[in-house]
Amino acid sequence: MKKLRIFLNILFVVCILSPFISFADDSECVFLLYHRFSDEEPKSTSTSPEVFRSHLEYLIENEYKVLPLSDVVQRLKAQEKLPKKCVSLTADDGFLSFYTEAYPLLVKYQLPMSVFVSTESIDKSYELMMSWQQLREMSGLVDVYNHSIKHLHLVDQDALTLQNEITLAQERITKELGIEDKFFAYPYGEFDDNTYSLLSSLGYIGFGQQSGVVSNESDFLNLPRFSMSGPYATMDSFTLKINTLHMPVDSEEPKAMVISGDFMPLLTLSFSRSLTTYEKANFSCYVSGQDQPELKWLSPQMLTVKSKKPLTVGRSRYNCTMPSEERGRFYWYSKLWLRL
Repeated sequence: MKKLRIFLNILFVVCILSPFISFADDSECVFLLYHRFSDEEPKSTSTSPEVFRSHLEYLIENEYKVLPLSDVVQRLKAQEKLPKKCVSLTADDGFLSFYTEAYPLLVKYQLPMSVFVSTESIDKSYELMMSWQQLREMSGLVDVYNHSIKHLHLVDQDALTLQNEITLAQERITKELGIEDKFFAYPYGEFDDNTYSLLSSLGYIGFGQQSGVVSNESDFLNLPRFSMSGPYATMDSFTLKINTLHMPVDSEEPKAMVISGDFMPLLTLSFSRSLTTYEKANFSCYVSGQDQPELKWLSPQMLTVKSKKPLTVGRSRYNCTMPSEERGRFYWYSKLWLRL
């Protein structure tokens, strides 16, 4: 965590000192991800209600455009323009604290938000989770989407389990709330090739847990969201991330998240435009729990990224940033890896 704070501080200073013109367009939006709204444990997935209030107040006072998730996705898919300073708020899991702590603030400030729920916890009336009636009460400001039935790790599951986790949860949401949008947030942000392919064949939009800004160049089966829980919820982290820009990456290889055999995965990024000399010189990446990886430029529009040490078991990230030529802003890209 100390390395991450140093990394973010360096980024902030570099971006403030960058006196240039932006390549940013008006077809991108920052998606924020919350889970619990509480001052209690577990800290890693919780956001203090007062911190959340500060986030909302900052968005309003600084004239950010907070849009419903469905509006943003529809405009991006249609190649339509989005307002500058676009933000969309999301939460995963459907904890009761969303209803008791977050929703009253959304009502107060009249801001929309989306929540992805796992339906079994609602059907079985788990104590810490919201009910269908509470979800219905929030309609108008809060849209509800699919987060599977049981919140399983959707990696190495059999075909029937994958099918049921996605389609049966969707049926419950449609029956209880009348919502038919096929939006699916991967539990834990994890998927394998089978899950990814199934989601595509069923016509869903997928939402991950890797960092980054959404644009019409994004992979609509794995849209990024910035975490706003635990240490990532501070105002410094929040203001930094809502000002980030979409890294102009138009393809990545491999797309797969799960790694085996070589635990120092080689990532190849292709950009939608040639990067400037300044951008290439200041392009940097960070590996979870490690020092900076090896970067190799193959051309002004392509480079490879490779960790210097094996990634640990579980989830790891390659986070890459590049100062924008607009003062105080930078581009952000993140690749989530899963070592089983």
